[in-house]
Amino acid sequence: MAVTRVYIGHSNTRQKVLAVGMMVVMGLFGILGSNVIAPILYHKEADQIDVSPGSIGSRADGSVPVVTTLEEMEGGEPFVLRNEEFGDWTNSTGERIGETYYNKITLEDGTILAARIHFEAQTEELVREEGEFITDYDHMIVTYPIGVMRPWPEEEQELAKAAGWITYKAGYLDMEGDFGVELPDLGKMKKDWSLKMLGAGLAVGLAATTVADLCMRRKEEQASTPQTEQELWILGTYANWAQYFGQLNYKGRLTTPNTAASFLYLGGRPKDEDSKKLTIKVLKKDWEIKNREDLLDTVEYMSKGNGFWNCTTQYDRAWELCRSTQLLGMGYIAGWLTKKEMLERSSIVGNIIQRVFGGWEELSESYLEAYTKWGMETFGQQAEAVIEMRRQIQQNLNNRKDSPYRLPWMLPLGMDSQRMERVKEKTGEV
Repeated sequence: MAVTRVYIGHSNTRQKVLAVGMMVVMGLFGILGSNVIAPILYHKEADQIDVSPGSIGSRADGSVPVVTTLEEMEGGEPFVLRNEEFGDWTNSTGERIGETYYNKITLEDGTILAARIHFEAQTEELVREEGEFITDYDHMIVTYPIGVMRPWPEEEQELAKAAGWITYKAGYLDMEGDFGVELPDLGKMKKDWSLKMLGAGLAVGLAATTVADLCMRRKEEQASTPQTEQELWILGTYANWAQYFGQLNYKGRLTTPNTAASFLYLGGRPKDEDSKKLTIKVLKKDWEIKNREDLLDTVEYMSKGNGFWNCTTQYDRAWELCRSTQLLGMGYIAGWLTKKEMLERSSIVGNIIQRVFGGWEELSESYLEAYTKWGMETFGQQAEAVIEMRRQIQQNLNNRKDSPYRLPWMLPLGMDSQRMERVKEKTGEV
C-alpha cells in the first residue's frame, strides 16, 4: 500500500538552526572567494605580466644590443631599435590588422614594419643644423623600447599578407610587451568571486542542510515507528486515535481530514520538536496532565484503579484501557518516558487487554462504540462527521498490509501475573 508523507509548511527550531547554518556556510564561502580565491587568481594573472626593467616594452637600459637594420632584428633575441626618422608626422602612423592596431615604422632602408610600441618608454632626439627652424619636415633619432620580432597571430596572418601599408610580412615588431596589458581589477575579481562562492555556498549549504534535515527527520520518525511486533501490537490498541492525531498540524488543527493510509507512529507522531510541543499541549489542555507523575498516576487509575474496576461494559473497559496505552505513547513523544519505560508499562496494560477482550475486532468495535458515545456528547452538530471519519480510519487500519491487527492477538508481551489474576477474577475467566 503506497503511503505518502505530507508535511505542513512550517519551520521548526531545528530547521531554523539549519537555515542559520546554511547562511554561515554561504558567508564563509563568500569570504573565501573574496579574500582567498580572488587574490590568489589576481596574483597568478598579475605575475604573468612582466613590466620590469629589461622586459619587452621597457626603456632601453643597455641590457640588450642596439640595432638599426632589419637583418639585426631577425635573430629572435630582444634588442633596442634606434631609427632615424623624418617626414610629416600628421600623416597616418599605423592601421588595424584584424582587431589590433599596429604602428608603422619606416626603417632607413625603406622597409615598412608593423609595430606595437610602449610610447612612454621611447626617446626622441631632434636632428637639425645650427640656426635652422624646426618644422614638421625635420628629422629625429628615435630610440624605441626593448623589442623583439614576433610571428603574426594565427587569426591575423592572412590579413597581414593583404595589408598594403607594410612591406615586411613575416611578423611584427613587439615593443610594447605587457605594458599594453591592463592589470586585472582586484576589486571586481573579489566581488565576482564572492558572488560565485556565495552561490556555491548556497548549493553546498542547501544540500548539506537538506541531507541533515532528512537524516534527523528519518531518525525522529524511526524513533516512533514500531520496530518489533511487540511495539506494533501495543500501537494497535490505540491506532485509531494515533492515525487521527497524526493528521493534526503543529498548531493542533485538523486542516484537511484524511482517512487514507499514513504512517503508524507510537504516540501518533514522529518524535520531533513540533510533536513534543503539541503532545504536551494536548496533555495539559485535554487531560490536565502537566508532567510525568500526573501521566503515570492517570494511567494507573485507568488501567489498575477504579477507572478500570468501575467499568460495567466492554466498551467502557476499551475506553479506559486503550486510552491508557495512548497516554503512555504520548508520554514517550512528550519526552517524559523512555522507550523502554513506555514499552514495559504498555505491555502490562496490553496483557490486561488480551485477557479482557477476545481479539482485535472486539477491542476495535468496543473502542469505537465508546468513542461514538463520547463524540455525541462532545462535538454537537459535527459529531456524526467526526465519528464517521474515525470509522473510516478504522476500516483503513483493518485493510492495510502493515496493520497491527494482522498480528496474533495473544502475542507475548511480558506478564504481570498478579494483575492477571485480578483480571481473571473480575471477568470470570477460568
